[in-house]
Amino acid sequence: MQVIISTRGMTVSRIYKDELTRKLAKLEPMLPALIKTRAILSKEKHRRTAALTLLTRRRAFRSRETAPDLEAAVDLAVHALRRQVRETKARR
Repeated sequence: MQVIISTRGMTVSRIYKDELTRKLAKLEPMLPALIKTRAILSKEKHRRTAALTLLTRRRAFRSRETAPDLEAAVDLAVHALRRQVRETKARR
């Protein structure tokens, strides 16, 4: 799985990028056809936003969450992606 992490208006340490990659890697067993994961982390005045995209062969899963803290926004976005994947797998 290829992980692309980009930021807007801030810098993120290598340790945090590794932690984010580890969180996203937990979704990989649920989606064996996962091709690429893209994370865009942005900072605005009093908000932190995490926009995550999972690309598979047949579908793209997207989540965008905003919180006062970046870690909370990432956790919410990963949780939303996990829910989307579970719902899609349940439909099959």
